[in-house]
Amino acid sequence: MKRLAAILLVLALGGASWAGEPLRPPYPELTFLFTSAATLPGEIRGVEARCVCGRIVAIDEWIEYANPAGHIQSFAFDPRQSKLYFTRPGSGAIWVVHFSPAGPLPAWVLYRHAQPVVDLALRVEGGRSVLYFSTAGSGRGTIYRLLPGGVAEEAVAIGGDPAHFHWDGFFAFDPEGALYLSSGGRLPGRLWRWGEKGPTEVARIPGRRIGGFVFLDPWVVLLADLDGGVWKLDLREGDPVEVYRSRGRFRISDVVLYPSWWDELWDPMDRR
Repeated sequence: MKRLAAILLVLALGGASWAGEPLRPPYPELTFLFTSAATLPGEIRGVEARCVCGRIVAIDEWIEYANPAGHIQSFAFDPRQSKLYFTRPGSGAIWVVHFSPAGPLPAWVLYRHAQPVVDLALRVEGGRSVLYFSTAGSGRGTIYRLLPGGVAEEAVAIGGDPAHFHWDGFFAFDPEGALYLSSGGRLPGRLWRWGEKGPTEVARIPGRRIGGFVFLDPWVVLLADLDGGVWKLDLREGDPVEVYRSRGRFRISDVVLYPSWWDELWDPMDRR
């Protein structure tokens, strides 16, 4: 039975050693989901990756959700209800899928924006789930909050010095609610923390183009590499570790953790 938990699993791997020193793998085991904006039909894939004797190995990979009607660029789960939200490349539509113990129901358009929606994020505010989405162009853009009744309210206008800041629309909140941004298709890959005075760079990764990302804890993030990989980065150290390399799927555009309700929904059906 696959363990589809939306957390970093802390497991002991035993006493392997090299030259008398214990091996210190960059992580023991990770379970996550990703999508590729280039894949048709659109797919959300699950991956269980493990470090064995210091070597990173992708143990298992499976299709968790498929949508034959089009590509999937970014996605997010409702933290409280069994819902999946996703966007398509170049589209202003935000799609929603309800999950039941029998499987996912047909996707339908929850909201349609005048500009293409790049990325999504949800968080709990005042006891309810609130959906945020982004639009971007020419290195700057806007993050909106979707209000009840289908009204989009501007939450944050994103911009900065073009010589040092370029944003393609990918964003995430850390566990404390702070807003972070990634550089998207522009090299080098960068992460910024957004504050009252604008962006502050917190990480730079030469040779990597960072799309969507998700926090494992207040300091550690999983990054979607638009060139086809998933990386783990500790913001205190700055050296990324590759945890997954695409098997022919280019442009991994988003990476997400399983929601807490997932196992409760599927386990009674013995789906995993």
